[in-house]
Amino acid sequence: MEFILFFAGVLALLLVYFLWENRRHERNLAQLSLRIHVNGTRGKSSVTRLIAGGLRAGGKSVVAKTTGTAAQLILPDGSEEPLKRRGPANIRENIGLIQKAVDLGADTIVFECMALQPDLQNFCERRLIKSHLGVITNVRADHEDVMGKGLTNIAAALANTIPAHGTLVTTPAAAALLAPHLHGTQMVVAEASEVPPEFVQGFPYPVVPENLALALQVCNLAGVDTITALTGMQQAAPDAGNLHVNLVTL
Repeated sequence: MEFILFFAGVLALLLVYFLWENRRHERNLAQLSLRIHVNGTRGKSSVTRLIAGGLRAGGKSVVAKTTGTAAQLILPDGSEEPLKRRGPANIRENIGLIQKAVDLGADTIVFECMALQPDLQNFCERRLIKSHLGVITNVRADHEDVMGKGLTNIAAALANTIPAHGTLVTTPAAAALLAPHLHGTQMVVAEASEVPPEFVQGFPYPVVPENLALALQVCNLAGVDTITALTGMQQAAPDAGNLHVNLVTL
């Protein structure tokens, strides 16, 4: 009997804690006027960095998170700090990182999706980030052991991060695959062909035109004009994977 009472007490305390944590997290989300969730098969880290750089130049106080080659937290002044984890990456880390963004006085977050499993992608979006703007960089054959075989299944998995009441920005090829999953969400297609070559050539490292088109479109939707956003992007540090490719090319 005593054990049952003890067990019930522990469960009650856990329930109270999770309710308190959820309420605090909802308050933190409410203090972030712009939340952006970046997903896709390739280019997520690079697009996250480009968007953050463009929004900073436009006067936004941005905290960004990448989970690519080297997981990093990018602070409002553009400086970076590595994400220190005591164990394997866990999507619950987003709760603490959003708290940190609020503590830093940020009004905007740009988070790269860190989940692969469809249900975890859904949880990240619906419960942890609740984005205003979603980005899906592309839909390609990868991680089929987790997302399912073929582009249709992969698109369905990535679609879990489409904002429920916001806007999705994606590429023309991905748009056709994602269209069945919109359910009323507005979709904006970013055309790489509309990005002038001199925009790409102005970077000190290689930039994929599709990634730049996506980032510029997001910044425009957030109220930052193209030239201001481009200037900020060109000053932003590249992802470690991008830098590695550049060095190998040299």
